[in-house]
Amino acid sequence: MLLPRVDDFAVGRSAHREEMPMPLPEDYAAESLYRPEAWFVHDLEEINKEEQRIVGIIDTTKLGFLVDAQVERPGHPKHFPGSVAIQATGTLGQLHAIYILGLRFTEGWTGFGTHIHEARFRKLGEIGPPVRAICTATRVRNLRSTLFIDYQYIFSQEGETIFQSTQRAAWVRREEV
Repeated sequence: MLLPRVDDFAVGRSAHREEMPMPLPEDYAAESLYRPEAWFVHDLEEINKEEQRIVGIIDTTKLGFLVDAQVERPGHPKHFPGSVAIQATGTLGQLHAIYILGLRFTEGWTGFGTHIHEARFRKLGEIGPPVRAICTATRVRNLRSTLFIDYQYIFSQEGETIFQSTQRAAWVRREEV
């Protein structure tokens, strides 16, 4: 199976650390499988086709009801929710599939997470400092017209890893477009 074209946005584009991160691509809303309030990735630092890597920035002050609903108690501060980490891995995986592999929903592709092999919350993430979220595809396989992608995720805050995970997703092309 031939993979679809890779968008020009994906080819080697990255923001330098001293510059502001890039906003998500303008066409992402049309390609995403979720609405913006569920993306949880607010900006991009890097889209690197050669390294099969997406680096996103999560603004922890914009996580909405999942933080607002947390009850602060002694020893239990408001924090970066684990559910946001898991959902953000889906967003990062979609960004990888769309802008590195060219698997666009508008061209018939749809994907789902199939396995969370490992998920470790290494440190409590704080509300305030941004989270740097790295998604790297470690393996891409084509089996019977389905693309299986293995991902490694590392989320850090102020230089310390707060979450890491290995997961798999499957992408298939719908018959009708």
